Amino acid sequence: MLSYFMAFVIGGALCLLAQLVMDLTKPEITPGHILVGYVTIGAILSAIGLYQPLVNLGGAGATVPLSGFGHLLAQGALEGMNKSGILGAFRGGVEAAAAGIAAAVVFGYVTAVLFTPKE
Repeated sequence: MLSYFMAFVIGGALCLLAQLVMDLTKPEITPGHILVGYVTIGAILSAIGLYQPLVNLGGAGATVPLSGFGHLLAQGALEGMNKSGILGAFRGGVEAAAAGIAAAVVFGYVTAVLFTPKE
């Protein structure tokens, strides 16, 4: 039960921070800036070893937001580098995230086919 609570708190805090940044900096910071910033910050924190403790504490609350995607890319790149050298560093991030990327594409396509947007 505590793991659900911690996932809620960590994930909620990440979302709250993004919302505050967007609300307090209108119109300079857009959702696109938040997207790129969170992925980049997640990768940087992962590379210096600070994101994994957050994942251990918050579980899905830390891995599902965009910063978790950056963490996944960084960990994949590091693992690829250890296995295959410099080419593995480029390939590793995409390999680590391939299932999530494929699911997003498939579910996005199915949703676009099934539903029509409203104007």
